[in-house]
Amino acid sequence: MCLIHGGQEIETCGCCSYICFFSLLGIYKGDYEKKRLSECEAFAELFEYIKNQVRFFLTPTKVMYRNFANDLLEKSGFLPELRSHEQDDIYCNVWNVSFEKCMKYFHLTEKQRSLIMDFGDVIGKSNGEIQMQSFDYYISMLKNETEKQRAETEKNIKLYRTLGIAAGACAAILII
Repeated sequence: MCLIHGGQEIETCGCCSYICFFSLLGIYKGDYEKKRLSECEAFAELFEYIKNQVRFFLTPTKVMYRNFANDLLEKSGFLPELRSHEQDDIYCNVWNVSFEKCMKYFHLTEKQRSLIMDFGDVIGKSNGEIQMQSFDYYISMLKNETEKQRAETEKNIKLYRTLGIAAGACAAILII
């Protein structure tokens, strides 16, 4: 027990602060998982768009990103970075260079990042049939990763919130 005046109130305030801090930490980690899932979904949507641009319209690689819209990929700077190279004379590895520049804004796992980088390696580098097979492969792989991420997100959000509240309660008990 505190010996200063109002010690009980300070202890109570400290306990509440710990509970709030750890609860918010749990919520923050849950939001991190949600961001990762949203990013997987955004890239899956972009992969499909690119595949359709190549399959149906034979769109040149330099301009295929021009009409694609996704708020998450716009805000991260990835789409603007891709579009900024439309006038380049040599258009080589722009996908990977752009992704590396913007990677710090993404919350993806190492495997998810690797799939996205590898997808960039097949854009415009083979004939149509082989390119379509490659696109299908990477789209399938990213969809599998997205489903895994969805299941992990659902599980981990509950876990992080529970752990946050429990850690806050334990810290509060230790103060008392």
